[in-house]
Amino acid sequence: MQYDQQRRHWDTQSTWLQRDVRSLKSLLRIGDTYTTGDVFDSIQFRGVQLMSDDEMLPDSQRGFAPTIRGVAHSNAKVTVSQHGYVIYETFVSPGAFAISDLYPTSQSGDLEVKVTESNGAVRTFTQPYSAVPYMLREGRGKFSLSAGRYHSGGESVRSPEFLQGTLFYGLTAGFTLYGGTQLARDYQAWALGLGRGFGEFGSLGGDVTQAVTRTPSGKRYTGHSLRAQYQKNFVSSGTAFSLASYRYSSSGYYDFAEASALESAQGQVDNRRRREELSVSQSLGGLGSLAVSAWSQEYWHRQSRDETVHLGFYSAWKGISWGVGYYYTRASGQQKNDRSWSFNINIPLGGPLSDSAVSYNTTSDSNGYSSQQMSLYGAVPTRPNLFYSVQQGYGNQGRGSNSSASLDYHGGFGNAQIGYRHDAASNQLTWGGAGSVVAHPHGVTFGQTVGESFAIVRAPGAAGVVVQNGNNVHTDWRGYAVVPSLTAYRKNVITLDTESMADDTDVDQQGQTVIPGGGAVVMANYQTHIGNRVLFTLRNAQGPLPFGASARLVKEEESGNPPGGMVADGGQVYLSGVPQEGTLAVSWIVNNQSQSCTLHFHLPDNPQQSLNTVKTVSGLCQTR
Repeated sequence: MQYDQQRRHWDTQSTWLQRDVRSLKSLLRIGDTYTTGDVFDSIQFRGVQLMSDDEMLPDSQRGFAPTIRGVAHSNAKVTVSQHGYVIYETFVSPGAFAISDLYPTSQSGDLEVKVTESNGAVRTFTQPYSAVPYMLREGRGKFSLSAGRYHSGGESVRSPEFLQGTLFYGLTAGFTLYGGTQLARDYQAWALGLGRGFGEFGSLGGDVTQAVTRTPSGKRYTGHSLRAQYQKNFVSSGTAFSLASYRYSSSGYYDFAEASALESAQGQVDNRRRREELSVSQSLGGLGSLAVSAWSQEYWHRQSRDETVHLGFYSAWKGISWGVGYYYTRASGQQKNDRSWSFNINIPLGGPLSDSAVSYNTTSDSNGYSSQQMSLYGAVPTRPNLFYSVQQGYGNQGRGSNSSASLDYHGGFGNAQIGYRHDAASNQLTWGGAGSVVAHPHGVTFGQTVGESFAIVRAPGAAGVVVQNGNNVHTDWRGYAVVPSLTAYRKNVITLDTESMADDTDVDQQGQTVIPGGGAVVMANYQTHIGNRVLFTLRNAQGPLPFGASARLVKEEESGNPPGGMVADGGQVYLSGVPQEGTLAVSWIVNNQSQSCTLHFHLPDNPQQSLNTVKTVSGLCQTR
């Protein structure tokens, strides 16, 4: 969210209401959001969206993993290994078997399958495995439906209403079939594609999109787009290779955003002709790693093209990390191509500054510009949540020297930053903050910046208690806290640090298990007891009260559960959260007859006695 000073209103990028539809394993969104970008380019719109959510699936059904088929001659054990590690093991009955619940591992790497028969005979075979990102397991589907009004972000571009649907389905033999459609009054597009893994040769996917566009003046354009994607990890050499190539084979093809801008005040729309992407990373063992990425794009109505190339080498030795990089950029419409080089090194410090480091960075480009920057940064000693940064730099071509300093505090209720920067042209003082404000049935709670799913800790009266889920998360003065991030549709255990509790504070359970939905806020309730710790020794006219009797404090107010416990040997019962004065009610059963008594007590005042000290009270329990 940001404030537009010219138009004097707040602009939001995405604001929506969301609810999970568990019967469909999908999410329903209403508001300002984005379409999925797996078949068509993602666009922003205001409307309604229903889409599959992989987070709802068990871990063994997420992502892509091949179905392993084989035959067992007896009650056999099947073991699946990858890169020398056992990733799956099960027992099968005699006959044909199919394993379809493998956990997704890396995106390629052959699977070694070993079948051990009941007589000890062993058979092995290899299951090739590789996947492009959108591949699905056999028999699994994924869909997305979006309907609403397109939002371009530009006032001069049309905002038509549209409908978009996409579908993916995993077929046998490692194939994944997918497709989709975009429908608007003046634009229609259809896409169909297929992906497959070829084992040691990698995985390949391709699709074709046909589009028809009509402009406000009545012109009609028809065209198609071909897309191919290849991916392969060479495990033995440590090379990861992926290539995505988009080629627009006819000048009449426009995607939805381009079609909406035709004949608008935006002017000439440069629809893309060809686009290629290449990404390669190579591990060099102890020497470091090498990364290469390149991107190129051509247009139908422009002679020039956009290009970007990056080469990088990165290494580390005894905590010292360094890297060198080369960057090449060619942008259509610019007279010169830009080439730049960079070098950086990071050296951790020791002693009292063990949480700090010194870094040096230098850059230069083909236009003669160069700069150097030296930084000292890290955590303030004895204040692990307060971070500092001090920088000094110099640039040629009239830029001169520059310096800056900043402090960044990561608190339990949000982050705050303040900084100062000086250079030849200006002096700047900056400040800011980030966090969350959560309204719930029990009030308002401040917290750190939250993720999609998070929790509210409710421990009434337990102020300043550390929550072990997160960094510097603790309860406020009322006993509430925001746990900023949880895993949706999975068990999350939220644990309180009992060592951080005040001497007069106890909870019945240290941990609570919650299972949030996608984008949901859940409440973790803790039964707190605020007061004294007391060991009661209870008796009646017959002697100590019987073992197993139930003792509970009588509370004047109705809210909450009063402290209680079970009477042990000798009529003793330990209770926490006991007030200075009150009444203890005890009940038990003898010969199928209910018995009860009460004890009114008043704890002695002793200012020198710690609240953490267990006080003792002995008394005669009066029969009611």
